[in-house]
Amino acid sequence: MRPVFRRVRALARLPAARLGGAWVGVGGSALVALPLFGVPGYELGSGVAIALALAGGAVGMAAAGDPSQPASAGRAFAAAALFNVACTLPPWAVATVWALAGSRCSPFAGLAFYPLLTFPTALLSAAAGVACAPGPTARGRAGRYSALLALSVVWSAWPLYFGPQVFAYNLFAGYLPGPLYDELLTVRTPLLWARAEALLAAAALALYASARQPGVYRRAAAGGAALCALAVGGLEAAGPRLGLSMNEATLIQRLGGERDTEHFHLVFPREKSAEQVERLARDAEFRYAQLAQFLGGAPEGRIRAFVYRTPEEKQALVGAAHTQFAKPWRLEFHINDGPFPSQGLKHELAHVMASRFGPSPFGVPTYVGVLPQMGLVEGLAVAADNPVGELTLHQWAAGMRREHLAPNLLALFSLRGFYASAAGRAYTSAGSFLRHLADTRGPRPLQALYRNGDFGQAYGEPLERLIAEWESFLDALPLDAAAQRQAFGRFRQGSVFARPCVREVAELSAEAEERLASQPDLALALYQRCSVISPEEPAFRLGQARALTALGRAKEALHALREAEGQVADRPALLADVLLAQADTAAHGGDFAGARNFLQRLLSLQPGGALERTALVKGAALAAPAARGALWGYFEPGHDTQKILALKEVLDQPPAGYAAYLLGRRLVQDGSPAQGRTYLRQALTAPLPDSLAREAQRLLAEADFLAGDCAALAPQPAGGMEAAEWQERCAFETREYKGPLVPAQGFR
Repeated sequence: MRPVFRRVRALARLPAARLGGAWVGVGGSALVALPLFGVPGYELGSGVAIALALAGGAVGMAAAGDPSQPASAGRAFAAAALFNVACTLPPWAVATVWALAGSRCSPFAGLAFYPLLTFPTALLSAAAGVACAPGPTARGRAGRYSALLALSVVWSAWPLYFGPQVFAYNLFAGYLPGPLYDELLTVRTPLLWARAEALLAAAALALYASARQPGVYRRAAAGGAALCALAVGGLEAAGPRLGLSMNEATLIQRLGGERDTEHFHLVFPREKSAEQVERLARDAEFRYAQLAQFLGGAPEGRIRAFVYRTPEEKQALVGAAHTQFAKPWRLEFHINDGPFPSQGLKHELAHVMASRFGPSPFGVPTYVGVLPQMGLVEGLAVAADNPVGELTLHQWAAGMRREHLAPNLLALFSLRGFYASAAGRAYTSAGSFLRHLADTRGPRPLQALYRNGDFGQAYGEPLERLIAEWESFLDALPLDAAAQRQAFGRFRQGSVFARPCVREVAELSAEAEERLASQPDLALALYQRCSVISPEEPAFRLGQARALTALGRAKEALHALREAEGQVADRPALLADVLLAQADTAAHGGDFAGARNFLQRLLSLQPGGALERTALVKGAALAAPAARGALWGYFEPGHDTQKILALKEVLDQPPAGYAAYLLGRRLVQDGSPAQGRTYLRQALTAPLPDSLAREAQRLLAEADFLAGDCAALAPQPAGGMEAAEWQERCAFETREYKGPLVPAQGFR
């Protein structure tokens, strides 16, 4: 080892090695000042790995020495590898000190990512540099190394563009996990295989360099290089099985179910029932018709739709656990399975159908032909989706403005402004703006905008004037206090770049939720750690209270909630959540008078939405001891069958209508719409608060459609936009399928 260490010391005196070392060590340390890079985890590891890929080869070439009198390839590789590894230590040390001294983050939370991403790249870049060193000119050596880097990029990018996956493994740069919006990121087995492949590639290149030099071990080195190269090839060939890559044939085989419709090739879990598949097919065709009308056209060719059993399966097969995604240039989209109608289908389908108007090579507007203009891409999809719910798209955007949460719309349509904003705020604001333009000016200018990305050229007006018009439109919308508070509750969370220790918090909170039922003591510790990191976030104190209640420590739970109440006293939307948690905790401890007081305070805030409905039902339960267990138990963990039986037993007990409402709701959600609508109608004949009556009417419209009874749906006077969409579905299915789907009637 002494000759190797002498070579390392000699390397440190060479200008090329010094420059490379400064690029990695100093440049990597400077990254610590950026959001997400302040801990030695995935982001910093990726940044340092990319720096090593660019500069580590020069160190290998410098270690190989004068091309006319090259050093031993083995010693040169060992020296360059040690030098490169040493260069990764300053960024790790700076990030560790930064995390300990300047933040509440743990420097050990994502630490496994750092060596996994940097050390194999340190060795591979060193080996590649040594292998490229022979040659008369520095330009030739740099050209060979650059060609290796370019080949690795093309090899990694090929399945991203031509295949279904959104993750990528690169021998030099490490790992691209997919969309930014999946905050939970852990070391998974495929990453270990990928980094093992990088080490094998390093060994192959180092042995190849040794085999090119005279010596008694040339044949052994050549044989070793060949074996390592074969191993790399074997891992690449087994990529779909190991999770390193994915192709369409393997993906279809894993999911197992296929169905062709007029405009779609559907791929779905093989265990789906015939009725579920038919629902999916009709849903896709209905959304296609809606979007073709909004966009003013559709692409040619059948669209591929991939539906996954769980987010975990989707992450393992193509990446992006909880983020749905589309590949417009491939006419395909990927979504997680869920209740009918699919919540993500229309949005992702909009990406694909808009590709008819988007430029090549991605079918979306881009900056310099490479980087997508995300404000336009996602804004158009949200505008086309125009999601139907308790509030309209424009009402959500107006609520953001009135709560001072709306992003700078002009910045959203810039290169970096979209990602700098919180995702929910950016998507909704851009979507509302483009929907307003479509509603007031039609689809033709929108098509032109998607084609060239220029508002002035598409609309004949500057973007600033269009934004001012949209803002005036939003400001004139009537919006009550409940809607405004719902908007605050939905959009209050900031950008992933603005929240501290976002990866650590995502992992801790996910584990706490998993362990709450079985190990509340451990869940409590995890929530406490989250509260230390993000003391401004009351949700973690609510989690602590749930864990303390599960441990039988109700007094401590109420104390934690009192602290949370003081924290959010001036924010009614958050205070309502805390008051509901206080009511739950008091009721669990037998203090029904205290629980009633908390619920009354909550309702006085007019929170609107599901929170208000929950408080109304729980308040009614407290006032009716005979029905209390059934009504309150609806919201507790437990089997649905037990909840249904308990509700049926108190149907004739006061408060009239509440049990019928909950029973109908549960049956519709469980896939028994014919039975559910019977109880919903019963609920609507009894006195119900307005918010519960509106929800019952909405559910009844859904149940009528799902039961295949369009005649019953048509006369409904209430139910809002959702009822109107069920009627639109009825008209579509009557026209295209001779009537709505009538499900097989089961029994419970």
